[in-house]
Formats: sequence, C-alpha cells, structure tokens
Amino acid sequence: MKIAIIGAGNVGGSVAYAIILREFATQIVLVDINEDLLYAKELELSQSIAALNLDIELICSTDYSHTKNSDIVLFSAGFARKDGQSREELLQLNTNIMLDCARKIKEFSADPLFIILTNPVDFLLNTLYESKIFSSKKIVAMAGVLDNARFKYELAKKLKAKISSVDTRLIGFHNDDMVLVKSYASVKNQKISELLSEEEFEDLENEVKTGGAKVIKHLKTSAYLAPASACVRMLESIRSGEFLPMSVILHGEFGVQNKALGTMARLGLEGVVEIMKLDLSNEEKDKIKKSLIKYQYIKE
Repeated sequence: MKIAIIGAGNVGGSVAYAIILREFATQIVLVDINEDLLYAKELELSQSIAALNLDIELICSTDYSHTKNSDIVLFSAGFARKDGQSREELLQLNTNIMLDCARKIKEFSADPLFIILTNPVDFLLNTLYESKIFSSKKIVAMAGVLDNARFKYELAKKLKAKISSVDTRLIGFHNDDMVLVKSYASVKNQKISELLSEEEFEDLENEVKTGGAKVIKHLKTSAYLAPASACVRMLESIRSGEFLPMSVILHGEFGVQNKALGTMARLGLEGVVEIMKLDLSNEEKDKIKKSLIKYQYIKE
C-alpha cells in the first residue's frame, strides 16, 4: 500500500506517525513546500520506523513525482482554523491550495482514493468534485469519524461508561449543523433516549459541537492527534468493511444531488462502496433538512 500525504504540518505528520504505528502502509510519501519541516519530519518518522524495527519506506520531498502510483492520497495542507474563525472562512484560503495540489497529484496518479482532511472539508469536497479532477466515487472527506469520536467520548464520560460499550452515529456537515443521530445511539445496548433527558442530550450535543473549538482555545492551534487517529480508523475500514461517518458526494440521498454531505458509508480502494440507509426520527430529518436549506443544497 502506497500512501501520499500532502502537507507535513501537525495533522499530516501525525497521520504519517499513526500509519507507521498501525503498519498500514509499506510506502509513505510526505509532500510539503517547507524543506526545513520536511527534514525534521523525515528524521523523526524514520527514527520511529527504526525504533519499531519496521520495513516501511518513507520519502519526504517537495517533488510530487515521488507520489507516482499512490493508492491513497491524504490532503492535509492549507491553513488551520484559528480561535474565533469559522470553518467557512477557511474555504477561500484553502480552495486554491487544494486544487493546485490535486492537479499535481493527477500528473502522477490517475485516480487514487483522495481523502480531504483540511477544513472546511464538506465545501472543499464540493469544490474538488466540481473541478472534475477525480471521479466523484474516489473523493471523500474525513470529519465524521472525528465528530463521532467526540460524540462517543462525551457520552461515555457523561454516563461513566466504557468507550467500547458506546455505539454512536453521526451525519451532516462538519460544523454546528452536524446531526448526532440520537435514535441509533446506545450504551450497553440501551438507547440513550432512556438514559438522558432532552436537556441532558442538548448539553451533550453542545459539548460535541464545540469539541474542536475547545482544543483551539487552549492549544492555540487546531486539533491534530484526534483527527490523525480518525483518519487511520477510516483507512483501516477499507480492509474491515466497516460503515463509518464520512463526507461523500451524494447522488439523491437526503434529496441531495451532486453535493458533499456527511453520512454513514463504506469505503474501499475503489472509492465509496455503499451508503447506509438510516431510519431517522422526524426530529433528525428536520435538522438535516434545515441544514440543507441553509447551505442551499435543497430549496425550502
């Protein structure tokens, strides 16, 4: 398995490290414009590989030709979200960077599985789809796994339960309009509607939605360890066949045509294999519909 990571910053470097720890790839190519950063990452990651006594080939370079014949490309370049800045404000800043990188990748890998990690993921995925650089089935974005992890973490903490006993699902946008699918959430196979009041669930929902902002406030930069872990979980689902929340281009689901939205999907090297059909509650349907109208995905 050959994986190219575009952007060697906090997220890109952490993803590379997580991939090494999980021994998911035999070749990792890390691309960035910052040569000093690349040199430092090459030392750190190569020494990590040596410490673990692994046979993983690592290349850190400014030259995209090293990405030739990549199976998977992870895009983590661009600007990180700052304290008080919305994900939407990042769109214009990161659009041009992403499209330039995608075109360079295309020169050396015809149609890899291309996963966006840079914010705002849903709207960058829309832009990439509209560019027609890659086929719609082969482009996805990682955020749902991260948001769902925050959902699971907050629920386990609130109910003092083991993480492994908590089952959660999440759909929608990677912003305040995300929808925590309460009707499918459970702890020890008991529905959370039986465990939490409406007010308690609303408090939980707020904690999940502000999960990223809280990291930014105290760390002074956006999260990177949890996003890296979520990305690797997404990569490993290619082998396991597990359904996970991710942003994909929809073709009729939720009444959405040719737009990106987070949903439960199954991923393969060939792209999106299957989208899970969810029997949502009326409240959840209403939340999704309102967010789709808000971003002009559908008409009111």
